[in-house]
Amino acid sequence: MAEISENAKKALKVIFTDFFTNYNSNNIRKRIQISNAGSLKLLRNLRGKNILASKKMGKAIFYKPNLENDYVLKLLELICLDHTNLSSFVKGWIYDLREFASLTKAVFLFGSILRKGKNARDVDVCFILRNPKDYSRLQNKVDEMNKKNRLKMHPLYLTKKDFKEKLKEKDKPLVDLVKNCVVVHGEDLFVEALKNVQS
Repeated sequence: MAEISENAKKALKVIFTDFFTNYNSNNIRKRIQISNAGSLKLLRNLRGKNILASKKMGKAIFYKPNLENDYVLKLLELICLDHTNLSSFVKGWIYDLREFASLTKAVFLFGSILRKGKNARDVDVCFILRNPKDYSRLQNKVDEMNKKNRLKMHPLYLTKKDFKEKLKEKDKPLVDLVKNCVVVHGEDLFVEALKNVQS
């Protein structure tokens, strides 16, 4: 198994989730805040390990994840579940949202809570339903949690089919969501859906 650095994980996640942007060493270095030489070396290293594929356009070389490589897909799932750099406040919400795992295929936390923490006005959560019939049970659980918490949950309910179709249609709010969300659970569904859009 190829060992990769924290910056390499960050770069891979950005390139994978922001799939409508063509990334080269120049714009990836701005996103993960490393030097130009560092980003060139990092991307070449990932290509050498068969984690990224490259394509030359003009003088620039652009990179995409090698989604034919099963190891890359597993690595992306693990990266999605890495919550170590999040605040304890956000981690607390991740812990609470795991209660919804039995009624959902996936749960994604997004929006201002990730940027503002305790100063956010509400908590945006996307629930991918196991079954559309579970909607009312899920809504009741959300209402219960909202009674207990200062910040109220603002839910978005989708089926797996909706999620995949909206991504294919380049639905802007959903494309923004996947670029910036935290995967609470359902990392396999998240990676599979984004892979399908990019294949």
